[in-house]
Amino acid sequence: MELKQVLLDRGLVDVAKLWGNLPLSTQFARDIHTILSLCEESAKHLSEDVYILYQQLVKVEVVNDAYRDIITRDLTTILAGIINDSEHESIRYISKEEGTEAILRYQQAIESNASAQVKLGHFYKSIGRDSWAFDWFISAANLGDADAMYWLGNDYFVGKTVIHDLEKAYNYYKKAAEKGHGDALNNYADMYLRGEHVDKDEVKALQFFKQAAAKGVPEAMYTLGYMYENGVGTKIDTVKSRQWFIESAHYGDDFAANRLGHEAIETGNSTEALTWYQVAADRGDSYGEYNLGHCYENGIGTQVNIKKAKYWYRKAAVKGDQQAKVKLNSL
Repeated sequence: MELKQVLLDRGLVDVAKLWGNLPLSTQFARDIHTILSLCEESAKHLSEDVYILYQQLVKVEVVNDAYRDIITRDLTTILAGIINDSEHESIRYISKEEGTEAILRYQQAIESNASAQVKLGHFYKSIGRDSWAFDWFISAANLGDADAMYWLGNDYFVGKTVIHDLEKAYNYYKKAAEKGHGDALNNYADMYLRGEHVDKDEVKALQFFKQAAAKGVPEAMYTLGYMYENGVGTKIDTVKSRQWFIESAHYGDDFAANRLGHEAIETGNSTEALTWYQVAADRGDSYGEYNLGHCYENGIGTQVNIKKAKYWYRKAAVKGDQQAKVKLNSL
């Protein structure tokens, strides 16, 4: 059943009439405010995320025609939430500070502030409203924002928010990469490495991974380590390979840190292994926490310390690590 008819059935005659006339309204902002004021009491029972939309729209005073579709979408979501009890389940707790910032970002977004549009998009993603975020990323990308282009590339690559489309993913990554966006450069390179949408080109992939690494992307550094280790797109160079794995670990790649820890054990350098596992564990990586617990349990690079072993196993177990749970039970 159409929303207008449902509103009429609920006795919201004035709201239904105003909502139905919005596409042709010459006083769009005023009509939005009138609808919201008529729904003020009902809006108090909305889920937190939809109530945020209500609070955002209440603050809108002037509407740029470029954003009428998004505002109409948001109003429709609010009205649907009011008449549909299934919408009244909270997504998660939104703090007062988050809500206040989201309202401010909305005002800035409809003033064509690309940075605010991207931040608003990220806020919506954080509360599980990816479709709301997508439209703002589109808007920001049209204004030339590289981060928005990168996230649109992700959306088209994953195919959850929109239909999976490698061509669109590639084009958005390319546009963002050309603007120097590090993560976009990494994903752009990855498409050449795997031959996704484009012909596989390992040499070109290596070139783009280097550019991404220069931007500080740890994943790109790790991939360079892999490529030099295996001679992918270049000659095998174990020295460069290790250098890139080390760089990756220092820049935040926990997989690289754990890998270096394993390699240290294999070469008999248990003290170095302990150090690398500690790096990953200190960043909250569950596998690093498990490996550190293993070291303390078995005296690898340190004295046996069952108390510390339990501590690190417990931290990993809380994150769902099954091996750590088994170890805790055995200890």
